[in-house]
Amino acid sequence: MDVFITPEARREIEALRVVRPAASTWGFLIGHKRGFRFIVEKVFPAGRGRTLPDERALAGLDRIWPGGVMGLFAARLSAPVKKAVLGPRFYGKLVLDLGSTARKPSIQPSIVEFKRRFFLAPVALVTAGREKAHE
Repeated sequence: MDVFITPEARREIEALRVVRPAASTWGFLIGHKRGFRFIVEKVFPAGRGRTLPDERALAGLDRIWPGGVMGLFAARLSAPVKKAVLGPRFYGKLVLDLGSTARKPSIQPSIVEFKRRFFLAPVALVTAGREKAHE
């Protein structure tokens, strides 16, 4: 499995960094899956602070983008957000940790997996030059 972020979604991530959202900022990832690849097409900020991803928000966005909600991002993957995604409703979904320093932005993708417990399994991030690679 790997993740490709479209140029438009990458610009949205860069724009988030420009406005310097709170570390607790999170949102949904809109896109699709092709084979073993997650393709992120849109980054939709949805909450921060004590608001956490819930079933109602997920269902509402799925009505707008049927089958398009493929996971979520966090400006920094905090313990409360991580706890909220480690469960059945996010199983198989993508999680992007946008944690970065002022000098070095980073994107760390993971998939919510289950083996006796839910956990985040790291996956590769495909750059534009390697976008035709599979698995």
